[in-house]
Amino acid sequence: MDLHVLSARMSPVLDTVNSWLLPLFAAPPETTSEKVGALRRPERSLILRDLTEKVVEYSSNNPDPTGTTPTDKDFATVTLEIFGPDGEQIGRTRGAGRMLYKQEHDGHFIAYFGEEIRLHDGNVIRAGGLVDDARLTAGEAASFPAVVVAGPLRGAIGFRQFRPVVKESHDVYESAIVVYRQ
Repeated sequence: MDLHVLSARMSPVLDTVNSWLLPLFAAPPETTSEKVGALRRPERSLILRDLTEKVVEYSSNNPDPTGTTPTDKDFATVTLEIFGPDGEQIGRTRGAGRMLYKQEHDGHFIAYFGEEIRLHDGNVIRAGGLVDDARLTAGEAASFPAVVVAGPLRGAIGFRQFRPVVKESHDVYESAIVVYRQ
């Protein structure tokens, strides 16, 4: 049997299984859960705030680096160095963004941005989600899910947030990463 045919036949089944199983494993626990009590141990979480990220590599098929002239064909890759509040480099992130569609009601482009964050402490974090490009370009923070896929906190889940410091250049970002293991 052709793999494409098999994949097409299995897709609805996998979608159904995912829609039932994913909430069981990915939903945050209720506050009264014993799992929340385990978070009293600081080694079960990573809370990084007041971070600064600086672009070291950027490539895009759109020649406007300011983000003010997006198209539905835009695709960009970026590498940034991550610095803690004290100015010491704590890691690096590599990611890509792709425009998906333009919203009819406000004309904003919605993009998907995904990245892999490698911290010097050994944690590797995958993060990604939908971003309202116009709001990000205007300086609003973008937030999306983050999961530690390797390292001491493997399996930890949480969020990633970032916003440009200078709206016109998009060379420097303020960011935060908050993850915890249940």
